[in-house]
Amino acid sequence: MLRPGRGAGGWLSSSDWLWLLLRGTFGSTGRNHTWAWNVGFLLLISAAHHNLPSTTTSFLFFPTHATFFTSPAPSSSPAVPHSSPAAPQSTPAPLPIVEVSLPAKEGSSEKSVTMTDAQVYKVLLASAILIFWSGFWVVHLIGIIYGYRRLHQRRALSVESGDQGVLGVSVLKPLVGTPMDPNLMTNLETFFTLNYPKFELLFCVQEEGDPSIMIVQQLMKKHPHVDASCFIGGLEVGVNPKINNMQPGYLAAKHELLLVSDSGLLMKEDTLTDMVAHMTPDVGIVHQMPFTCDRKGWPAILEKVYFGTGHARMYLFLGLLDALGFGVNCCTGMSCLMRKKVLDEAGGISAFGIYLAEDYFFAKYIQDRGWGIRIASQPAWQNAGICRVKTFLSRLTRWCKLRIAMVPHTILLEPFSECMVLGLVVSWAATVLLRADYLTFFLFHTLTWSLADWIMLNIVQNGPPPFSKFEFVISWLFREVSALFIFLHAMWNPVISWRTGSFKLRWWGVAEPVSSRVTVM
Repeated sequence: MLRPGRGAGGWLSSSDWLWLLLRGTFGSTGRNHTWAWNVGFLLLISAAHHNLPSTTTSFLFFPTHATFFTSPAPSSSPAVPHSSPAAPQSTPAPLPIVEVSLPAKEGSSEKSVTMTDAQVYKVLLASAILIFWSGFWVVHLIGIIYGYRRLHQRRALSVESGDQGVLGVSVLKPLVGTPMDPNLMTNLETFFTLNYPKFELLFCVQEEGDPSIMIVQQLMKKHPHVDASCFIGGLEVGVNPKINNMQPGYLAAKHELLLVSDSGLLMKEDTLTDMVAHMTPDVGIVHQMPFTCDRKGWPAILEKVYFGTGHARMYLFLGLLDALGFGVNCCTGMSCLMRKKVLDEAGGISAFGIYLAEDYFFAKYIQDRGWGIRIASQPAWQNAGICRVKTFLSRLTRWCKLRIAMVPHTILLEPFSECMVLGLVVSWAATVLLRADYLTFFLFHTLTWSLADWIMLNIVQNGPPPFSKFEFVISWLFREVSALFIFLHAMWNPVISWRTGSFKLRWWGVAEPVSSRVTVM
């Protein structure tokens, strides 16, 4: 806390920012703008310090001009006052003394102060870091604004006229019932109750005797009016087990649009309508931004914080760049609506069986042929009944390995897009260029970053999240600190363990199976 003895112009210390973080976490329950007010107050104090003269200032400032005084040359004889004894004058107050450094004269042994090459490079590097840091705050701002305007702004599609003029949708649902998800029946039933006039459900199960087969059969009996089929056994067309599982369903699909949807997703009645409404004539893919349903337990909170902050920020930013025509690919296959005729031109989904990240290459192929990619207004609601920290970290590690293999420059950019790594680097740059205190600037960076992520989470959630600010801070810190370790682990062990096999990635995403299974994390 600011102490009275320091004065209003004192530079902010690390304890001030710690006080502010705790105050924003525990205080003012129900007012999300508290942190913003506190940050503004402390920044105002900081600005006042830099604009007010210090008690050790070496010049006098007057309203009209600034005057510098230098000390006179020393004399061997004492100074003789010129004032008359009969008319004594008041002694003026001593003036501050400034030592002025002058350039060395020719022949003098003194040298003028110049910057060495190392110092120049140091300043240039610090400037580049601050520019990159400022650019990342632009990403924060764009993600927040675009998320506010895009998410939960559902489009209406006229379906009252029945099947006439409505694009049909074939929904591919790859299922794996081992281990059994306790929420599987709840999630699958939401697909039977979709409010859309023309769709079919194609459930794909790899193994005979999978417990998910019984659940699908129960739901098909409960909703006989829904066009649904179940395919068992799969068809091996590549190394990707998901592609092999979906291949029979893809061959049986009969509609113009194809929706690939993971088993752990929960759909709202108007979700499919919203996605089809975004499928304009120039769009080839409509995908949902991954998010999570409200579930109990700290692992569920951790997942919601991740998908609602850093992941959502980059997903929305890259999605906007693609919508503006920059050709950026940020599509995920968790819930992805595609034009089937474009995939048929490539030879169907079997042509992508050599990749593990089939969703990325689906989007790349469609995008290279001039089709646009759009984000639906509703997020993909993940609702897995089994939620563990170890499983979650394994998913993040696998995704990191895929990004490194598909987009190699991720090796350089990804670590510096995380809060903690970027904060450590930019705090050094601030000490070089701004002469700021290292710890103070780092705490300022971390606090403002967490505030921006809190705003982002509220936008994605479409309201306040179902947990306290304290739980948010704990989960957010764990996620940000673990990001660097996940990246290092992905670099150290490039082998991916997925489903029942292990795979090694070559550059640009091509996968090849390995004989020994390596457990991720």
